[in-house]
Amino acid sequence: MLTWLNFVALTLAIVVAAYKLIPVVGRRHTGGTRYLSAFFLCIGLGLAVMAHPVLVAISRVEPVPNLGRLLGNALEMLAAYFLGALGQSIARPAETRRWLRRHVVLLAGATVLMGVLLVSADTTFTLNFVNVYSQDPMVVAYLVVFFSYIAVCLVTFIASVGGYVRHAAAGVLRTGLSLVVAGSALGIVWAAWSGVRPVVTLVTGRSLATSLPIGSTLGSVCMLLWLIGATLTAWGDRITAPLRWLRALRQLHRIEPLWQALRAAMPHIALDTSGGWPFPHAEFALYRRVIEVRDAQLTLRPYAHPDVSRWLGPAVDPATVEAAVIAAALVGHAQGRNYRVEHPFQDVDASLASESAWLAQVARQFVGSAEVERVRRLAAAEADRDR
Repeated sequence: MLTWLNFVALTLAIVVAAYKLIPVVGRRHTGGTRYLSAFFLCIGLGLAVMAHPVLVAISRVEPVPNLGRLLGNALEMLAAYFLGALGQSIARPAETRRWLRRHVVLLAGATVLMGVLLVSADTTFTLNFVNVYSQDPMVVAYLVVFFSYIAVCLVTFIASVGGYVRHAAAGVLRTGLSLVVAGSALGIVWAAWSGVRPVVTLVTGRSLATSLPIGSTLGSVCMLLWLIGATLTAWGDRITAPLRWLRALRQLHRIEPLWQALRAAMPHIALDTSGGWPFPHAEFALYRRVIEVRDAQLTLRPYAHPDVSRWLGPAVDPATVEAAVIAAALVGHAQGRNYRVEHPFQDVDASLASESAWLAQVARQFVGSAEVERVRRLAAAEADRDR
């Protein structure tokens, strides 16, 4: 990885970790937050230590050649350890402590083994460590242990969080977790590329070194996905706010004809009597409109003629049925005809998006359906006949 990119990654990692840990009134830090912060701090420090100027500086004082590389790799392994702990805290929080105790032994054992292999290899300091020593069995074993541990932790994280992401509600949190999982999956590819390559070189004697920085590029993309995914909940809402505002305005416009007809019949349903078009607060205005329409439906329901369903027949779609019931109820309400019949509502998910989408369909049928207009005429004729 380019030197400047290492230090940019460190800076971003520290910023993200600090943001996650900054005390905020009313916010309690969970174990997952601490594991995520520790992950970013360790991965950032590990990348900084692996920067060429830092490795060169450490080489001047290290008692064993390439000990700085071991330090950087150990920090990256520690980051993977905390990422695995994050996955456990999300998917199986009750088992997190046991996982930490079990895997800290594995982490310590892998680190000690790598240190023994590095000392036994009797290397000299070099920045091109992997390519220079790809035919040294001790160094290859060192690299296999390192990348195998990284891969184990990443697989653990994906296995823990993957199912949770599939069941999470669509939104910023799910997108953020998906990006972190994608970064972890790419991290497995990075570990496979970096760990298998020296093994192939050792076994076949054929170097797989390339002029392209494949390993560095994969590591950079992984880090980028992790950073974006972990911080998406902080800034994602601000990015998507204009889209939500436009969507709310569109739904307001679609519901408006239905709301206007109900408000004309029952002015008291309007929660805001100012009459201004709610451009600045479209989402709140849409929420209010949905409540007003639903309140009007509850009030009007007994005024709809009991034969509305029979007039329409069984083949009519639910939105047309509900629009026809509202149209007939408005006629009955205007004529003072309370039939004391409870027409059921269509079952809709209790969310603003679902409710507004459904009412937009109903409003479209209320205004433009020939079937609804026919029910309106039949209801008026029945009301006149019953006078």
